[in-house]
Amino acid sequence: MPADAGADAGDAGGGGMEAKVCTGQCVPFRPLGWSDPILVAMTPGPAVECPPEAPEHHFTKYADLVAGPLACNCGCKPSTGSCTLPTTTTASNAACNIAGAVPTSFDPPADWDGSCSSSNAIAAGKQCGGKPCVESLTIGPMQAMDEGCEVKYEPILTGTSDEPTWGLTVVGCEGFPEGGEGGCGSGAKCAPAPTPPPEFRVCVYQEGDVPCQGENYTDRFVIYSGFEDKRGCTACECMPEVEGSMCTATASIYKDNACVDPLLLGYPISSLKEACFDLPAGSALGSKSISNVTYHSGTCQPTGGEPIGQVEALRPSTICCRPKDK
Repeated sequence: MPADAGADAGDAGGGGMEAKVCTGQCVPFRPLGWSDPILVAMTPGPAVECPPEAPEHHFTKYADLVAGPLACNCGCKPSTGSCTLPTTTTASNAACNIAGAVPTSFDPPADWDGSCSSSNAIAAGKQCGGKPCVESLTIGPMQAMDEGCEVKYEPILTGTSDEPTWGLTVVGCEGFPEGGEGGCGSGAKCAPAPTPPPEFRVCVYQEGDVPCQGENYTDRFVIYSGFEDKRGCTACECMPEVEGSMCTATASIYKDNACVDPLLLGYPISSLKEACFDLPAGSALGSKSISNVTYHSGTCQPTGGEPIGQVEALRPSTICCRPKDK
């Protein structure tokens, strides 16, 4: 604002003393309850230094907080579990998948652990319906006993974009013109007028988030001294249902009752379906064993991990500035 060199009659004493001239800019007095006018620069990036015309640093605060929700991420470890062995082992007087065949039990004992067992042995040449009882053997499926999945904890922050940032750094500076604060008449005072850049606006301020007052300082900004990050994620959990798990093992069938003379050695079985294999007609089924029992992990679907909370700007102050066109 140009200096009003002739209006300040009070600065020109009696006897023809020369009136004072504002060597900076004439600005209106502060509204009641607000600070005296100061120079304020609002810039992106780091704080600027106070200019030589107003060297006294008054504050550095911030505005335009940018903080999106956290990138929460939940996962589940592979499932754990165990396997139960087949409960049925059935001989048939026909080849596999032939309808109407006569079954003969070669079942293992209850709670079988897979070790050598001669339970329900079938003698060589035994007849069933006029045919050898043993022409094929069907081993029932295993069963995967899933225990579930543990949570796989993932980092909450996935990049620097999740860190809260301020869009503006606000610096307040004070100083006195070389010729003093007079020279602007009774309704204004003389303030420093540094040459941009950066641009220093004339503002008044007050603690708290409050409205501007009066007609002279009307461009309002709320600034803050810092923030508190209250963001988080809801707890991660894993659905109890397990998908894709299975059990495998190898089954061996012996002619004798001590698992010494093999008829079929190391036949693969699983929990996916029963296993049927053809045998020489009239074979003796004396004993059986199962080895290499393996539980193959499945997967669980994660739940939770929803972003909650927000970043709270702390200790607000309000600055009200002269409009740029004044």
